[in-house]
Amino acid sequence: MSWADSASGGDSDTSAFTGACKKLPSPSAPDFTNRFNQFVMHLCYQKQNWKHDANRRTSQNIHDTLVKIWYSPLLFKWMTVLNRQGPIPDGAIAIKEEYGDSTGPIQFWSGMVHDSSLWWDGWYWSVVGTETTGGAPPPAPAPATTGCAEAVFPTNGPTSINCIGCHASAISPAPGAGTFSGPEFIDPMTSGGTAGSIPADGRLPAFATHSQAQANPEPASGFTGRLPSSIFANVRMPPAPTIPCMVPESLDQVTSKPASKGGPSLFVTSNQCASCHDATNNAPMPTHMLFTPPGSSATVNLSTAGEWRYSMMGLSGRDPIFFAQLDTESTIHSKIKGQKNAPAFIQDTCLSCHGVMGQRQFHLDKGNGPKTLFTRDQLQSATSSYGALARDGVSCAVCHHMADDQGNLDDPSFYTGRFPVGPADVLYGPYPSGGSDEKIGDNVIPVPMKNSVGIVPTFGDQVGQAALCASCHTIVLPVYDAKGNQVIENGVPKTDFEQSTYLEWQNSSFVNQPCQSCHMPDNFKGTKLDFQIANIEDSTFPRIPEMGQQTSLPADQLILQSRTSYSRHQLLGINLFALEMFDQFRTDLGLYQQDGFLPPDPSIVFAQKNAVDGAVTQAQTATAQVTFDSATKNAGQLVADVRIQNLAGHNLPSGVSFRRAFLDFQVLDAQGNVLWESGGTNADGVITDTTGNQLPTEFFSPSQQTFQPHFWTGNPITSDQQVEIYEEMIQDPQGQLTTSFLSLDNKVKDNRIQPQGRSSSGPNADILAPVGTGADPSYQGGCGCSVVRYQLPLTGGLANATLVQATLYYQSIPPYYLRQRAEDASGPDTARLINFTNELDVNKYTEISNWKLKISSSGNVNIQ
Repeated sequence: MSWADSASGGDSDTSAFTGACKKLPSPSAPDFTNRFNQFVMHLCYQKQNWKHDANRRTSQNIHDTLVKIWYSPLLFKWMTVLNRQGPIPDGAIAIKEEYGDSTGPIQFWSGMVHDSSLWWDGWYWSVVGTETTGGAPPPAPAPATTGCAEAVFPTNGPTSINCIGCHASAISPAPGAGTFSGPEFIDPMTSGGTAGSIPADGRLPAFATHSQAQANPEPASGFTGRLPSSIFANVRMPPAPTIPCMVPESLDQVTSKPASKGGPSLFVTSNQCASCHDATNNAPMPTHMLFTPPGSSATVNLSTAGEWRYSMMGLSGRDPIFFAQLDTESTIHSKIKGQKNAPAFIQDTCLSCHGVMGQRQFHLDKGNGPKTLFTRDQLQSATSSYGALARDGVSCAVCHHMADDQGNLDDPSFYTGRFPVGPADVLYGPYPSGGSDEKIGDNVIPVPMKNSVGIVPTFGDQVGQAALCASCHTIVLPVYDAKGNQVIENGVPKTDFEQSTYLEWQNSSFVNQPCQSCHMPDNFKGTKLDFQIANIEDSTFPRIPEMGQQTSLPADQLILQSRTSYSRHQLLGINLFALEMFDQFRTDLGLYQQDGFLPPDPSIVFAQKNAVDGAVTQAQTATAQVTFDSATKNAGQLVADVRIQNLAGHNLPSGVSFRRAFLDFQVLDAQGNVLWESGGTNADGVITDTTGNQLPTEFFSPSQQTFQPHFWTGNPITSDQQVEIYEEMIQDPQGQLTTSFLSLDNKVKDNRIQPQGRSSSGPNADILAPVGTGADPSYQGGCGCSVVRYQLPLTGGLANATLVQATLYYQSIPPYYLRQRAEDASGPDTARLINFTNELDVNKYTEISNWKLKISSSGNVNIQ
């Protein structure tokens, strides 16, 4: 027999075995998806007289359709003659006809094809057709001719679709059983790719559409006029530029290899986890991790996968701001001494965090030679499993594989994405685990995860500790000059901290509160959460079958614990500018338009919107507080002291050096009219004076290197040309202000507001020392605050001063940063960010209107 046994046992109709009904190849063979779809929709399994259920049945109300299952000869033999013992033979097939009622036509089919060489669970899963009765398949949608292909949730392929969420609960006498099939319902009168990644044809429809879109890329067309030419005055756009589409999310499928190929795999894409840990539609059974807040009719998806997907960690492998930065680094450091391919070296280094799974797996497979480098081109490849892993960002298998055997995950040797990992067949989580497959106490149940991906969930204390975050939030990079030489300082090659968020936390009063306590809250808007954290066929489902040989696992191996210590995978900062780009340009960035695991129900809040709402809440309730210490008229002068209290457990801003926060101080008359202002902006987020003129310190050039100094009670603001900006300003080795991460040579300003409890004698105090703050006591006493004084003569229009107001704003991509991207590099990633920046409709997103995010405001305060 061929690979798929289609023998009928005596049928003489040769047409049942030719044309669409000819014997099927392996799912890894070219054109398998189309061949299988044709086989099913031409009802070849009926023509070949496969064994089948006697009648349509309810599947014990597990499905919301009626079903009738047909079993290939190989599968029927395993079910009956072999009594479900031993491995299922490759080529075994189950085809499930799904009906809306007891008399109507077939609505669609679900199919299972066994091939143990593909991935761990050994089944190719497929959903075929919709509202069709068989015969010729419906016409395929025409591929896009311009623009980018929309990411479409896959209905065929590996574990990624949600079938395995239930089928992992089947008894598996051998690896990859994964089926509940038994002979109880059968009519007795009837007769008769690359391991570890989705086979090429399994992704063919999405791949073909993406390839067509790439062949007709969207022009990086000019500017919409939303941003003034001043921001992009010296933009270097390539001739007739085009912006390549990001590879659709539907192609990000890397599965766990089967045991025969060395599996399970160390890294798999998040869809292998989402089938159980997203809020998967289990209708008619209840769906876990959906939450309806008290008094609300809107439901939010608070599942681990659902929230992670729209965090900047989940999106890091597609971040257009990061890739524009990478373009800059690859351009201005194209010649590095000792590196034959400097851009590839830079990309490999930066993707060790932003594309961590792909970069790490690439080196595990291919070594660490000087020419073995993981590049941007590989991440952009639609056919590379390493690219798929990298595009999945800081995914589930990253944090939950981090090992802490020595209790030193924050050792400096692990900085810059060099964290250690545990065995491939273990994932670490926050809940107790034991050696038993049965439910004991609070222990997790291991069998469904072992069945689906070959991994044992194991308790790891490190997942609740801040050290888990240290590796990718403490980044140390070499410093290069314009000629490609690494700068030498004190006789050794110089490095600098591109970010030090973890070190900032260590030297604060928050040191006993791990990062997770803020970024993975256990509540939703104050309501404590209580969830079962997987959507599987658990002990509350009916026994299968109700009578006869049981094919579902025993109930005590399927008991899901209700977890009151549930940490949301919100993982948010306050980068609303990037989150809104991911909303408006979803197709360009390759993301699904909706959550494929849930029905398109308007009462369910889209996960991206929930991420934005959460980030706004974090920005405006847990980041900073603005108040007045005093505001008085005295001797013909207005003197006002504004206090900003940092509420975060790290600097404000933190992370990459170009982010900034600034204080907008207004003097008002009794009717609320603005008489004077320091820190106002135009509609494009450029800081202006009272009359709306752009401050000269807003952009930098070789001839303009002046920046705003730090202001405090000993250095008050006296002019609307002055503004308090909390930021880092760093010079490159040539003495020019820079935002290049590989040029951070000389810090000339760092007045970011420190966290409360910061001590000059605490951990890493020298690294974290402020720069340019003079004798300001706020930066010496650990108050986690900044007090800014405004001292103005009450002359002219200010004679009517009655009220003052102060507001703190934040910009993760300030105008000067965007201009430097356009000036420093030219390439598709730079063009994409410029295009997005010009086209982003900030008026649609009120939280970032005028290109600034409001953090806190004092409100109007009477002058005394």
